[in-house]
Amino acid sequence: MTSQPKQEWRAIGGSLGCSILWCYASLFTTHPFTHMIFVDQSPLQNRAEDWGLEYCNRGMNSLSAVLSLQAMLAKNPESAHRGTIQACLAYRAYPLETDFKNDEKRKQVMKEDEAFFLGEAMKGRQEWYGKLMGDHTALDWRGSIAATFGAGSKSSSQTKVLVVASERSGCFPADGPLFVVGLVNGEGKAGEEESGREKRAKGVSVGWGGHWCYWEDPEKFNGLCLDFLGDREMDRSLGRWVWALKKVEWNFDGYVLVT
Repeated sequence: MTSQPKQEWRAIGGSLGCSILWCYASLFTTHPFTHMIFVDQSPLQNRAEDWGLEYCNRGMNSLSAVLSLQAMLAKNPESAHRGTIQACLAYRAYPLETDFKNDEKRKQVMKEDEAFFLGEAMKGRQEWYGKLMGDHTALDWRGSIAATFGAGSKSSSQTKVLVVASERSGCFPADGPLFVVGLVNGEGKAGEEESGREKRAKGVSVGWGGHWCYWEDPEKFNGLCLDFLGDREMDRSLGRWVWALKKVEWNFDGYVLVT
């Protein structure tokens, strides 16, 4: 019999795409993924007793927020999508004078980007956007990520992980997405790191783009991803790098934050 060639998959997920990858891993393990990249997605969008505003989505973080979005999508979908565009582009969510050479260029890019994203968004069935968001915001992936990627759950995963967050995202504070780094790398009890454990995850919070940083500066984003996927030394000038955000104590019911 001819042996099958070794499969080596690499994947990039942004926003909801991260949840799709986490779901796949929970169902089928992380094999045969060698590398995964997660772009600006917190493992839980909603607020919770142990999950405050420093981690959850800035606005879409409760049932009432989802119901409000669903109502707006039904009555005035263009307004709803303009709000999303505002939050997802750093130069609109947290504008800097250095984003563009002049105001004329800023207005031009803003007009072109809004026309493109609004046009794409209006192609879909608006009611299903709302239903999808209702499902997406309520899912808590923290325990699943630790179980499928992390060492603390006796996982055999060898997948390397890069988390890309943003200092200027209108969707998430950077510490939300970066929390995934700690879940993958794992920490010992009482916040003590276990010696000899390979740190397979790293995270970076960038300032040159927001939730859609890959759109705002594709050259920097592509370089960042290609270096990671090629196991090359990462460019430290691209953002704020972390290897662990919070200590986590793992148990079979989930995890406990240790501050």
